[in-house]
Amino acid sequence: MKRLRFLRSSLGALSIAAASLCLATSLHAAEASGFSSNNDKPVKIGVVNFKLAVEDSKAGKLEQTNFENLKKQMESVLEEKEKSLTEIAAKFNDPDYLDSLSAEAENELKHKFRTMNQDLTQIQNQYYQTLNQANMKVLQKLNDVVAEAATKVAKERGYDLIVNDDSIYFSRGSLDITNAVIENMNVQFDKEQRENKNTASPLK
Repeated sequence: MKRLRFLRSSLGALSIAAASLCLATSLHAAEASGFSSNNDKPVKIGVVNFKLAVEDSKAGKLEQTNFENLKKQMESVLEEKEKSLTEIAAKFNDPDYLDSLSAEAENELKHKFRTMNQDLTQIQNQYYQTLNQANMKVLQKLNDVVAEAATKVAKERGYDLIVNDDSIYFSRGSLDITNAVIENMNVQFDKEQRENKNTASPLK
């Protein structure tokens, strides 16, 4: 089960670190194209906890659930193949069973074991790559969603700059607007869900 434990530990949950530094860049670009600050007034800054926005928003929870389901499906396939491989390995530790085999049958069993072991390694590598790609795709999607919501909050509330708290060393708690961003994300999520439901509904 060593391979399976490695897969679980490497991709135990949806990782958000890879996208955390992208938010400030996205928001800076949006700010530059959408509005400008008044030099006579102090710059109004907001801070977003990207990790919290992903974990607590409806969109983030849905993506995390989908990712976990995909991971469980892959783990299930690996478990079945590892079970079959373990059963063959147990036969090599059974002297009575080996004595009952002809030399040709024993060689066939060894060949089968090597082939299954190679297949398992290949499948594990493919699954690991697939999960990594899925993880990065989800992170990019959520990064865009958070950036869009934060930009809307900035325009509605007059913020000149919104940054990800992972990209700064310190900020006062009063600067945090994560809840407002999550609320905006949830509003957009509910809107898209209704639109998708209406689109999927047959015409009467």
